[in-house]
Amino acid sequence: MRKIILFISISFIINTVNSQDSKLSKEKFDAYKKLYLTDKLSLDPETETEFWIAYKNYEDSLTKLMRNHRKNFRKDLRNSTPSDEEFNNFINNYMSYEKKKIDLRANLISELKEVMSLRKTYMLFRYEDDFRREMMEKLRESQNNKKN
Repeated sequence: MRKIILFISISFIINTVNSQDSKLSKEKFDAYKKLYLTDKLSLDPETETEFWIAYKNYEDSLTKLMRNHRKNFRKDLRNSTPSDEEFNNFINNYMSYEKKKIDLRANLISELKEVMSLRKTYMLFRYEDDFRREMMEKLRESQNNKKN
């Protein structure tokens, strides 16, 4: 149980540190992601518009959900010695959060199935992972360059 709480705590600390980047870098990140996914998915102009409307709604909902979960998580940690019942509530809240994330992704998939091919809909998630890996590599490179 403590390992789960520790893991969740570390995840939120990392997210908090990452969310403190400047707005300009967030805009650059979003622009690069848009170019990357549009290129990888080979979206035509009509499909691209519909795709980005659905995808932006998904990202906005996911961000709102994550912020709300993070805020509730911080509230939960204020009590230094939670009871077993409180830990049970923490776990239930976490499970509810994960289910909502899955529901958001399911809604995105059903919207995208109407806009583009099933193959492209499926490949989106692979390309998202590839994009994250590429961004992490660039971040590591820039940090190494700053050290040198």
